[in-house]
Amino acid sequence: MSRFNPFRVVTPVYDAAAQWRTNCLETGGSVFADDRSLWTPTLLDELDRRFVKNLDEGKGNFWEKLHAQLLPGSPACKQLMAEQLWILMLFQSNITAARKRDQIRKVWSWSEEELPDELPLLSDAVLDGIGSAGPAYNRERWRELVCLVAVMRDFKRRTADERAEIVAAPWAFADWLNGLPEASNRQLRHILAHLLYPDSFERISSEKEKTRILAAFREMPEKEVRRWDLIDMDRALLDLRKRLESEQGGDIDFYQEEFTTVWRAQTTCWLLCWNPSTWAWASLPDNRRATLAGEKVSNSWPCGRAKMREGDRVYLMRTGSEPEGIVATGMVTRAPYEAPHRDSGVDNLADLERIIDVDFDTIRDADHDSIVRLDELERLAPKQDWNRQSFATEIRRQAARTLERQWKALSPIYSPVEPAGLAGRGQAAARPINLILYGPPGTGKTFRLMTEYLPRYRDNGEDRFEFVTFHQSYAYEDFVEGIRPEIDAGSVKYQVRPGALRRICGRARKAPDKRFGLFIDEINRGNVPKIFGELISLVEIDKRIRTDTSGSRVPGCSGLEVTLPYSGKRFGVPSNVDVIGTMNTADRSIALLDSALRRRFRFEELTPQPRLLKTIDDGAGGFIDLQQLLETINGRLAHLLHRDQTLGHSYFYKVATFNELRRVFAREILPFLQEAFYDDWGQIRLVLADQTVSDEFQLVRVRAQTSKKLFPNAEIGEIRDRQAYEVIREDEITPDVIRKVYEPPE
Repeated sequence: MSRFNPFRVVTPVYDAAAQWRTNCLETGGSVFADDRSLWTPTLLDELDRRFVKNLDEGKGNFWEKLHAQLLPGSPACKQLMAEQLWILMLFQSNITAARKRDQIRKVWSWSEEELPDELPLLSDAVLDGIGSAGPAYNRERWRELVCLVAVMRDFKRRTADERAEIVAAPWAFADWLNGLPEASNRQLRHILAHLLYPDSFERISSEKEKTRILAAFREMPEKEVRRWDLIDMDRALLDLRKRLESEQGGDIDFYQEEFTTVWRAQTTCWLLCWNPSTWAWASLPDNRRATLAGEKVSNSWPCGRAKMREGDRVYLMRTGSEPEGIVATGMVTRAPYEAPHRDSGVDNLADLERIIDVDFDTIRDADHDSIVRLDELERLAPKQDWNRQSFATEIRRQAARTLERQWKALSPIYSPVEPAGLAGRGQAAARPINLILYGPPGTGKTFRLMTEYLPRYRDNGEDRFEFVTFHQSYAYEDFVEGIRPEIDAGSVKYQVRPGALRRICGRARKAPDKRFGLFIDEINRGNVPKIFGELISLVEIDKRIRTDTSGSRVPGCSGLEVTLPYSGKRFGVPSNVDVIGTMNTADRSIALLDSALRRRFRFEELTPQPRLLKTIDDGAGGFIDLQQLLETINGRLAHLLHRDQTLGHSYFYKVATFNELRRVFAREILPFLQEAFYDDWGQIRLVLADQTVSDEFQLVRVRAQTSKKLFPNAEIGEIRDRQAYEVIREDEITPDVIRKVYEPPE
């Protein structure tokens, strides 16, 4: 049912809406006062005169203008406006309950009367909201109020029988609303319908989002859906909900990730094929165990000429031998590129083939694990082309949903018995972790390192880790071992000093029952081959050594040791040492990282998460939608540069006031853009939407610098004119300047 909400407690909101319907819509009572009648034709007509027909386009924010408009009005008129604001904001979750409460109380106080301290309909439970209405709903609040006044005046003017007929059924109510010109293109039309009839109308306040959902799930162009009547859209959404709930076996919400990835994201699902008879996947058992332990397995795969993009989801189908079906899932980490053909020695084959890089997150062995069988897919999604001869086939959205449901429903992966000699050794015997967290700046890589991973190696006051940061001057001598001078009795002596890697490995050898960690921040900023030297092979999972409590190597261990060049000692990396690093893709793409490092580490991408951001008060009666702001900027950065050079959510995560946002823009965002575009101000202004607005709203302003004024003695045309750019001062940044970045004028 449409009232299902997996993110919030919604019953108090729907109960409040039902109470408003009974007390105010169907009769003429009040939201907050049982002893008076406010929702009456007379008072609605007064609001129409004072507010609707007396719009103030002068200076001042919304609240200042509203106060001036209502000032000559009756106390009851002002109280009615406070209750109108209550129903207007009841749906919204992108304004805090405290903010709503303050605004409603303020308007009510204009009647020279204060609302009681404890009112159930002003509680947090009621005012927390049930869904975001977006920043436009706040910015255009006066338009929504005009709509609400007009809607209520029309309803109250009708006969008792007509009013009863309108509210008797959800579709009659929607049909009446759609017939009012004032409700056209207003979000209030969607909000009122859902609040009063939550089992029939979706928790969606945007016609655009309804269009996108229907277009995505029906696999048809959005422009075709836009031609539909709103009631047809709502009925189609209800039918779609019933179908999806039947498929899922329970309630669904269109804002759950499973569904937003279909209608909101731009990722595509692809089918790759693997034929064991033509390519023996020798590392399949190890790769399977790695994904079972939560690691990702990087691989390269032929893709033909498919238009695959980074971030697209892939499903790998085993073909050529029974059982045929889906055995792995993953994500494209590098878009198609040309590389030497893996079978270049075969006649009649081109020297190069087009491939992609894939990070597999789950790998199943068809001989041991259950898989999504091909014949089952052909039965459940017969319209999809499950072509087993193609390098890569695009999977249609409906078929992709079917496939994902079948994949998630598979029985757990078979877990092999732990090898002899490791059983009973607990956590320290776990498979070593070689992990690099990568992503754009501000995505929380170091934060996750410090808060999620580092505490695992700290207990009872003991730190079982080393933490280093790579930089251009960091060397083998700092990381492994090197000769360092010491002054002893006035003379200089040179001693071999262990580096971070040798120190942590030395401690780990003597405590094989515990796990130790080596944390490398900004791993891509150092010269990795030079820093690791010959030890790059020793960190491989299958090259690790096992030791006993004396630090001696366990006999029969298959690990690898080398002789260190300075100390001459034998050295190996114990299996109870985890190596975890971070890398900023704005500095260097993962595709450009040293190949030796890429082969030996699994990579986990941290992407910007705009959904973690909130709407903040701009201090002038309006709001700034930080989520939409970040999404818009990153969309432009990804288009002009690359998805690796976007902004992380942490830039805005702790922003709570407009002054803080102003500082972030002036001191962090603008310098980031200057560095990313190498001071190409034309590109920077495109990202900031400066070219769509007047000088008053630009963050980077351009002015002509004429050569004639600078060089009065020069020949005409000898020195060309040029443009100069200047970034506005921090104190010049206003809410309207920020808002135009993500809401440029139409």
